[in-house]
Amino acid sequence: MPFEEALGQIESIIEQIESGEIGLEQSLAEYERGVLLINHCRAKLGQAQQRVQDLTKRLETADEQGSPEDGDEDGGR
Repeated sequence: MPFEEALGQIESIIEQIESGEIGLEQSLAEYERGVLLINHCRAKLGQAQQRVQDLTKRLETADEQGSPEDGDEDGGR
């Protein structure tokens, strides 16, 4: 499930519980589902953070290895 969809479902659960439109048993069930969705979102965010860190390291490694700079291609203005 995409992060945005899970977040939308969490928001919906919060609205339902806060409005009092559902009973206690259903509130507990929705709360439990919300906890699972939050854990899912945290995992997705962790994966995204890891990807950013990996990409940053790759960029730093490329810079350290002397990758060509953009200014060299236009005649060294």
